[in-house]
Amino acid sequence: MSTIKKLLLSLFIITIISLTGIYLYSINRTFPNDEELRGNTAGNLYNGGLFCEKDGRIYFSNDNDDGSLYVMNSDTSKYKKIHPDKATYINVDENYIYYIRANNTRENNPDIFFMFNNTGIFRINQNGKNLKLISRNPGSYLTLKGNLVYYLNYKVNEGLYLYRNQTDGEFERLLLKEPVIPAAIIDNKLYYISEKKNHSINYMNLSSFTTGVHIEGNFAYPIFFDNYIYYMDLSNNYSINRMNLDGSDPTVLVNERCSTFNITNSGKYLYYQVDDKDNSKICRIDLTTMETKVLLDGHYKQIHVTDNYVFFKDFDNKNTYMVSADGSSKVEPFNPPNLSKNNDSKTSK
Repeated sequence: MSTIKKLLLSLFIITIISLTGIYLYSINRTFPNDEELRGNTAGNLYNGGLFCEKDGRIYFSNDNDDGSLYVMNSDTSKYKKIHPDKATYINVDENYIYYIRANNTRENNPDIFFMFNNTGIFRINQNGKNLKLISRNPGSYLTLKGNLVYYLNYKVNEGLYLYRNQTDGEFERLLLKEPVIPAAIIDNKLYYISEKKNHSINYMNLSSFTTGVHIEGNFAYPIFFDNYIYYMDLSNNYSINRMNLDGSDPTVLVNERCSTFNITNSGKYLYYQVDDKDNSKICRIDLTTMETKVLLDGHYKQIHVTDNYVFFKDFDNKNTYMVSADGSSKVEPFNPPNLSKNNDSKTSK
C-alpha cells in the first residue's frame, strides 16, 4: 500500500472515531437547567403527576393506551406517543421528560415479559429517544427542581426513604430514612410532610442537611402558592384551609370532608373533591369571591391543572374528564386517541 493510501486510511479512521465520539457525547450529555426550574406543580404531583405542561405542550399518561407517555398541544390537539411505558409523576424541563415507570400496575401489558424491570425512575428526550435509567427501584413523588430530582425510593433491605439524585442519575444520596412527601423547595430548604413521625410541615436545609419543624399541625398536601400555604387540616375533618407562609392567620376555605384538591395556575380557582356518604361531589371555589360551584356529583380523584384545563378521573378509573380552568366551559370527557391501535402511528392531528 502506498504512503498516500496509508495516510488517507489513517485520516478516515481518525474521522470515524472522532464522529463516533461526538455522537456518543451528544446523546449522553445532560443539558443543565436553571436552578429555579420546577418540573411540575406540587398539586399535580400530589395527584399522581399524570399531566405536566411545559412551553405550550402537555405531557400526560394516556389511559386510553394503558397509561403510555404521550404529548399534546395545550389546546388538546395534535397527539404524539412518546414511549409505551406507563408513566406517573411526570416532570419536564427544557430538554427531557422524567417519570416513574409503573408497568407493574398495568392491566394489559403484552411487553411485560420482555422487560427486565417494570418499575424505576427514568429520563427520556422530549423526542422519545435516549431513555436513561435514574434509579432501578420502585419510587413515587418524583420532583424535579433545578438540576436535582427528589423521590421516595423503595429498597428491600431499607424500606421507603427519601433520596436525591442528579438529573443524569450519577449521584444518588439518601436524605431521610422515612417516607416523606416533598412539598416545596424554597431558598435551599426542602419542605415536607412526614408520613411516619408527624404531620407538621417540616424542613431540611439542603446545605447542612439539618431538619426542623416549620409549622406544627396536622396537615396534608400543603401547596405553597404565592403568599399562602393551602392544605387539608386532618384535625378538622379534612377541611381545606390556607394560611400565611409563616403559619399565621389560618382560614377555612372548604368546611367539608375532602380527599384531594388542586389550585389553577392563575391562583384564582381551587378544585376539590368532597367525600361524603350521601353528598360526594367535585367542586370549584373562586378564591377571590369565595363562591363555590358543583361540577359533578359522585366520587372523583387525581385533579390535575394546566394553564387552560383541569383534568380529573372518576374513582373507578373508567373515565377521565376535562373542564376549562376558568370554568367557562362544561365538563366533558377527555378521550385522547390510542395511537398504538392506529396502524402503529405515533402522531395524530
